[in-house]
Amino acid sequence: MMEAKKLAVDVERIHQLNSLLRPFIKRPSVGDTITFEQYRILHELVAEKISTSELSRRLNVGQSMVSIQISRLLNGGFIKDETLPTDRRYHVFQITTQGRRVEEHVNSALEVELPELMKQVNTILK
Repeated sequence: MMEAKKLAVDVERIHQLNSLLRPFIKRPSVGDTITFEQYRILHELVAEKISTSELSRRLNVGQSMVSIQISRLLNGGFIKDETLPTDRRYHVFQITTQGRRVEEHVNSALEVELPELMKQVNTILK
Protein backbone atom coordinates (compact mmCIF):
# COMPACT_ATOMS: atom_id res chain seq x y z
CA MET A 1 0.00 0.00 0.00
CA MET A 2 2.83 2.38 0.87
CA GLU A 3 4.49 1.79 -2.51
CA ALA A 4 1.29 2.73 -4.34
CA LYS A 5 1.06 5.98 -2.36
CA LYS A 6 4.73 6.84 -3.11
CA LEU A 7 4.17 6.06 -6.77
CA ALA A 8 1.12 8.35 -6.85
CA VAL A 9 3.17 11.18 -5.29
CA ASP A 10 6.01 10.65 -7.79
CA VAL A 11 3.60 10.60 -10.73
CA GLU A 12 2.04 13.86 -9.52
CA ARG A 13 5.51 15.46 -9.20
CA ILE A 14 6.37 14.40 -12.74
CA HIS A 15 3.08 15.87 -13.95
CA GLN A 16 3.80 19.16 -12.15
CA LEU A 17 7.35 19.31 -13.54
CA ASN A 18 6.06 18.61 -17.04
CA SER A 19 3.45 21.35 -16.70
CA LEU A 20 6.11 23.80 -15.52
CA LEU A 21 8.84 22.94 -18.02
CA ARG A 22 6.82 22.24 -21.18
CA PRO A 23 5.89 25.87 -21.91
CA PHE A 24 9.48 26.92 -21.20
CA ILE A 25 11.00 24.31 -23.52
CA LYS A 26 8.40 24.52 -26.28
CA ARG A 27 8.09 28.28 -26.49
CA PRO A 28 10.05 29.94 -29.24
CA SER A 29 12.74 32.38 -28.28
CA VAL A 30 13.80 35.74 -29.64
CA GLY A 31 10.50 36.74 -31.24
CA ASP A 32 9.73 33.32 -32.74
CA THR A 33 13.17 33.08 -34.32
CA ILE A 34 14.27 29.78 -32.77
CA THR A 35 12.94 27.06 -30.49
CA PHE A 36 14.63 25.86 -27.33
CA GLU A 37 15.82 22.72 -29.17
CA GLN A 38 17.42 24.90 -31.84
CA TYR A 39 19.03 27.02 -29.14
CA ARG A 40 20.59 23.88 -27.65
CA ILE A 41 22.14 23.09 -31.04
CA LEU A 42 23.46 26.65 -31.45
CA HIS A 43 24.86 26.49 -27.93
CA GLU A 44 26.82 23.33 -28.78
CA LEU A 45 28.12 24.85 -32.02
CA VAL A 46 29.55 27.93 -30.30
CA ALA A 47 32.64 26.01 -29.19
CA GLU A 48 33.29 23.86 -32.27
CA LYS A 49 32.05 22.43 -35.56
CA ILE A 50 29.97 19.30 -34.92
CA SER A 51 28.31 16.58 -37.01
CA THR A 52 24.65 15.58 -36.78
CA SER A 53 25.49 12.28 -35.09
CA GLU A 54 27.67 14.01 -32.48
CA LEU A 55 24.94 16.59 -31.79
CA SER A 56 22.46 13.75 -31.40
CA ARG A 57 24.74 12.04 -28.88
CA ARG A 58 25.48 15.22 -26.90
CA LEU A 59 21.84 16.33 -26.73
CA ASN A 60 20.57 12.81 -26.11
CA VAL A 61 17.95 13.01 -28.87
CA GLY A 62 17.40 11.13 -32.12
CA GLN A 63 19.30 12.00 -35.27
CA SER A 64 16.04 12.67 -37.12
CA MET A 65 15.11 15.44 -34.63
CA VAL A 66 18.58 16.93 -34.96
CA SER A 67 18.39 16.75 -38.77
CA ILE A 68 15.05 18.58 -38.81
CA GLN A 69 16.36 21.33 -36.53
CA ILE A 70 19.63 21.57 -38.50
CA SER A 71 17.62 22.07 -41.69
CA ARG A 72 15.63 24.91 -40.09
CA LEU A 73 18.77 26.53 -38.69
CA LEU A 74 20.47 26.31 -42.09
CA ASN A 75 17.43 27.88 -43.80
CA GLY A 76 17.39 30.67 -41.21
CA GLY A 77 21.07 31.44 -41.74
CA PHE A 78 21.99 30.59 -38.14
CA ILE A 79 24.46 27.86 -39.08
CA LYS A 80 26.40 26.77 -42.13
CA ASP A 81 27.21 23.34 -43.50
CA GLU A 82 30.73 22.26 -44.26
CA THR A 83 31.98 19.04 -45.83
CA LEU A 84 35.38 17.65 -45.11
CA PRO A 85 37.84 17.84 -48.01
CA THR A 86 38.89 14.24 -47.28
CA ASP A 87 35.32 12.88 -47.29
CA ARG A 88 32.58 14.92 -49.01
CA ARG A 89 29.89 12.73 -47.39
CA TYR A 90 30.81 13.87 -43.88
CA HIS A 91 29.10 17.12 -42.85
CA VAL A 92 29.89 19.31 -39.88
CA PHE A 93 27.99 22.42 -38.87
CA GLN A 94 29.28 25.76 -37.70
CA ILE A 95 27.44 28.68 -36.11
CA THR A 96 27.21 31.90 -38.15
CA THR A 97 27.50 35.47 -36.86
CA GLN A 98 23.70 35.73 -36.91
CA GLY A 99 23.41 32.43 -35.02
CA ARG A 100 25.93 33.64 -32.47
CA ARG A 101 23.90 36.83 -31.84
CA VAL A 102 20.73 34.80 -31.29
CA GLU A 103 22.52 32.31 -29.01
CA GLU A 104 23.92 35.17 -26.91
CA HIS A 105 20.49 36.82 -26.70
CA VAL A 106 18.88 33.59 -25.49
CA ASN A 107 21.72 33.11 -22.98
CA SER A 108 20.91 36.54 -21.53
CA ALA A 109 17.22 35.68 -21.26
CA LEU A 110 18.01 32.35 -19.59
CA GLU A 111 20.24 34.04 -17.02
CA VAL A 112 17.19 36.03 -15.94
CA GLU A 113 14.55 33.29 -16.22
CA LEU A 114 16.34 30.13 -15.09
CA PRO A 115 16.84 31.00 -11.40
CA GLU A 116 13.08 31.51 -10.96
CA LEU A 117 12.30 28.37 -12.93
CA MET A 118 14.72 26.35 -10.79
CA LYS A 119 13.09 27.69 -7.61
CA GLN A 120 9.75 26.43 -8.89
CA VAL A 121 11.27 23.04 -9.78
CA ASN A 122 12.79 22.74 -6.30
CA THR A 123 9.42 23.55 -4.73
CA ILE A 124 7.82 20.70 -6.66
CA LEU A 125 10.59 18.24 -5.77
CA LYS A 126 10.39 18.90 -2.00
